[in-house]
Amino acid sequence: MRNAHRRAAEADPTAREALREAVRADGFCLVAPYEASEARRGVPETNPVGVRLLPPAEPRAPLTGEITALEHDFERLGTKVARNGCRWAVDNLVEQRFEAANGRSREMFGAVAVHVATGHGFTTTKQGAGGTAVRYLVDQGLLPENGGGSFVRGVWPITHTNGPRPGTSHTDEAHFRLQALTGVARHLIDRLTPAQ
Repeated sequence: MRNAHRRAAEADPTAREALREAVRADGFCLVAPYEASEARRGVPETNPVGVRLLPPAEPRAPLTGEITALEHDFERLGTKVARNGCRWAVDNLVEQRFEAANGRSREMFGAVAVHVATGHGFTTTKQGAGGTAVRYLVDQGLLPENGGGSFVRGVWPITHTNGPRPGTSHTDEAHFRLQALTGVARHLIDRLTPAQ
């Protein structure tokens, strides 16, 4: 058994990292503890002693309830682009396509910002006006700087880093973005387009 662990430890590092990411996407951390053994030719060896699946070190924030409520809001508001972006972001996250999840999360948030701002006098003639819509909401005082405006304005730029380009994202980042953008989208909708 020890030789099997050694072969696994010496396997392709890319495959090990892919396995680690797959396990993290399922909500666990993969830990492979090593032990030192007698030195051979004066060089100590380390050998894996097993593999453990542990809960992640960071606190979990389940999204199921938040996403269900957000999708309900999308239906109520008729925001098909935001609804589809949210669904695709979740699907991509589950399928471990983290860059695609980031891109779809950004698409959802931008669509929400434009929809909410349009309801308050904002006009746009092009897609991708999420940042302009966020600025409009803050500049018009609909989202005061100290009443969430600074936060919403600050979230927009992070949606553009490590986006949908292959190899630029990982599990934790995609989870964080989806959680953050889901919360901000719900905040915008609840504050500026309340249910009647």
